[in-house]
Amino acid sequence: MSANATTTRRRFLGGGVALAGSAGLAACGGSSSGSTPKGWTSVSFMSIGDAQDQAMFKEMIAAAQKESLDKQQIKIQWRPAPGDDWERTTALFASGTAADITRMDDDRVYSLALDKKIWQLDPWILDKKDGMNKDDYYDTFWTDNTVEGYQFCMEPAMGANVLYYNKDLFEKAGITAPTSWTEAWGWDDFVTNVKKLTKKSGGKTSVYGVGVPVNIVEPMIYGAGDTALNADQTECGLATPAAAESIDAMAELVRNGNIPTIDIEQLPLFNSGKLAMAWGLSVQEISKNIKWDIMPWPKSPLYACTKNYARAFVIPKTAKEPKAAYLALKALCGKAASDVIAKHQWAVPNFRTAAEGPAFTDHPAPATKKVWSETLSIGGEHPVMIRMPRGPIGLVWASTFVEGTLANGLMSGKMKTADYIKRGRKLVNAEIAKEKWNSKEGLKKLQASGALADDSAKVVS
Repeated sequence: MSANATTTRRRFLGGGVALAGSAGLAACGGSSSGSTPKGWTSVSFMSIGDAQDQAMFKEMIAAAQKESLDKQQIKIQWRPAPGDDWERTTALFASGTAADITRMDDDRVYSLALDKKIWQLDPWILDKKDGMNKDDYYDTFWTDNTVEGYQFCMEPAMGANVLYYNKDLFEKAGITAPTSWTEAWGWDDFVTNVKKLTKKSGGKTSVYGVGVPVNIVEPMIYGAGDTALNADQTECGLATPAAAESIDAMAELVRNGNIPTIDIEQLPLFNSGKLAMAWGLSVQEISKNIKWDIMPWPKSPLYACTKNYARAFVIPKTAKEPKAAYLALKALCGKAASDVIAKHQWAVPNFRTAAEGPAFTDHPAPATKKVWSETLSIGGEHPVMIRMPRGPIGLVWASTFVEGTLANGLMSGKMKTADYIKRGRKLVNAEIAKEKWNSKEGLKKLQASGALADDSAKVVS
């Protein structure tokens, strides 16, 4: 994916979302192809992704079949996606033609639930016979994308956003990178090293110290001890001087030529040795000529945080056999399929032993793989992975602060941080007032919608 203003929130640990060549995979072999045996239940599967991703999905399906689904006489049938964007996938729910297991933009799960387009999963997950063991997964599997506390999707993996760095440039500058989030640089050290890595000549930057997308403001806000919304969601956050200072410190690096402006692609710079650090690259897209590793984002200035990207899968209400679809999705989140994800470095598996086992750790690069997995495993009062608000106000917040005019203005170095914050907060607060929103309103809407199959069934209390 390109790192422009409208797509920077969807970077991948591995693989992009371009669908070039995926339709041709429909004729390929693999256990996901062929007819469903007589007497078995067929479950269709679909996800956006490029040809490499689709091959991995087929491998995941084969692993899930072998591990459990063949015994249950459930056959997953892979389907090509209709395009390379979420809008086309969303349209399938409107037309009632979504696959029985469909990958969906994690930000849209909430609205699909309220529109009664997808199944609540809690009753199946809690079932004594066919349920799931919570301890097999990182807490993020259960808490990252709930709809007012209820499960409407499963996320087999998380795209971990960390800093990728050029080892040769670090060595030349005499800089040693931290190898754990517990050792993350303080902000002052980070700025010192960014400036040290930046090379300028004749007023122009030839090597940038670091590259970041607009949504870096999200972890920076939380790293400053602030939040996106206040506790009862009646007012936009980003209201403290500390948060403003944190964002402005990053914007200052843009204005000074240490960070490339938003119109400049990060990946070509990194692959040509002209970018020392980059936030949230794709492993498969990094040039083999670049020696690289990963490190944590710095404290900004209190805590070191990141915003991961979820790989969310849902079961539409149009699924002919929803219970079988649940069992198939459960298997795709199991150990065997998670090991496939780990092998391909598509993302960090939420299945603990897959993320901590050889399928994930035995790759030659990066050397510091725990920097990825720690984004899921380090919790507590100030977890590494922040949770941005979901629901209608969460979408407005994201479209205001990390997409569009304000985001472009900030990351082009042309808009003052104070104006970015003032105008953004005004827009979000206006939407809160319009919707008469508060932290209890979402649950009321969910209960009134009739989307809950069982409101007493709740995996996370």
